[in-house]
Amino acid sequence: MSAAASILSLINYGFVLIFGIIVSFYFAGICWEDNKRLFVITIIAFAIFQAISYILLGEETLYKCYPVFIHIPLILVIRYICHQNIYISSIAVMSAYLMCTPRKWFGTLAMYIFPHVPMISDITTIAVTIPLLLIVVKYISPYIIRLKEESRTIISLFFLLPLTYYVLEYAFTVYTDLLYTGKAVIIEFMDSFIVILYFTLSIVTLHLSNKKNSAERENIILSAAAAQAEKEVSQLNDYQKQASIYRHDLRHHMNFIQNCLVNNQTEQALDYINEININLDNTRITRYCNNEAINLILSSYINKAHEADITTHVSVTASDFSGYKITDLCSLLVNAIENAINACVHPSTDNINNSDIQSDNGRIITIKMFEKNNKICINISNTYSDEPQFVNQIPVTSQLGHGIGIQSIISVVEKYNGIYAFFTKDGIFYFQACI
Repeated sequence: MSAAASILSLINYGFVLIFGIIVSFYFAGICWEDNKRLFVITIIAFAIFQAISYILLGEETLYKCYPVFIHIPLILVIRYICHQNIYISSIAVMSAYLMCTPRKWFGTLAMYIFPHVPMISDITTIAVTIPLLLIVVKYISPYIIRLKEESRTIISLFFLLPLTYYVLEYAFTVYTDLLYTGKAVIIEFMDSFIVILYFTLSIVTLHLSNKKNSAERENIILSAAAAQAEKEVSQLNDYQKQASIYRHDLRHHMNFIQNCLVNNQTEQALDYINEININLDNTRITRYCNNEAINLILSSYINKAHEADITTHVSVTASDFSGYKITDLCSLLVNAIENAINACVHPSTDNINNSDIQSDNGRIITIKMFEKNNKICINISNTYSDEPQFVNQIPVTSQLGHGIGIQSIISVVEKYNGIYAFFTKDGIFYFQACI
């Protein structure tokens, strides 16, 4: 090897060392801006050690001992000096080694295109180092850094991926030349490994992604439903407090009415009595069970149903609600009863002349809550004006902004490992759940 070739080879070793250290740090979430001293000291220390090893042991020995001389110490630096998880430290270093493969490939490609140009491989690999480093740091490292926020399953998977490639690369190209011998069994093994790895990674990633998305959707639905229920409870509590005030002030009301009658101000007395009656009606809470929140929710929506000329039948015999978050039960009831009211009062053009539905007697909602086998069962049925549409036995709607209530109901039931059913029979829509 000529002196120029040796110098170029040393420069190439220096570039690959700098490339590997910087990429490893960035993959571990250690950026240059906040750790300049660490970057400089690490690069200088490893460069000196690599130069000494190159002089004393030779290029071939250094190449074969690179995992022990460079990679493992770099993992330990990231683990103990930078205080990163051992998985993250290993993934960062081995992934950086993977990123050296494209760099090496450019040199091989240049040598294949220009076989008669001396040292073209080293020149090309050196030339592509900086552009490739910028691409990795700017566009790839931000995604690798996010591994810290992932579950242990994802981290383990991404740990096994570079580890397996790392072992195979050294086994087939460094310690042996099996990959370059062209043996069909080796080539097909590498092809099979890539295919299996791809599908394994795809399946696991998609499965975890679907679970995460599903959990996020359920959390949004439940949060919205709980907020709605809490708002209703707060509003009705205000009404109840107002009713308490009226009851407390009843003596004052009686005195005022008495004075009106004594002074022959009958009309003013009647107006005052009428105003009190209206206010008391607005604050009336019907007691359906021993839970005040459920009483408030049922009273509110039963009043709404009556205002829409809907006949209601309510039976609540369940008494033990201790095993449930009351906001969940209120959310379920609010959405189910609200859907029932909407189904009764929103006719389509096809059903506008349906006298049975539009008549007062044709609008009916029945609500039952009872206990069975230590579970709470909820049965709600209602007449409807529009024929419900089902997809996979779940009622659906094309109306913008609707349909979230059904998903919220399902989420609450599934949260308690319950069962549910939606169906129609003889012109009646039924919702049944057991939680």
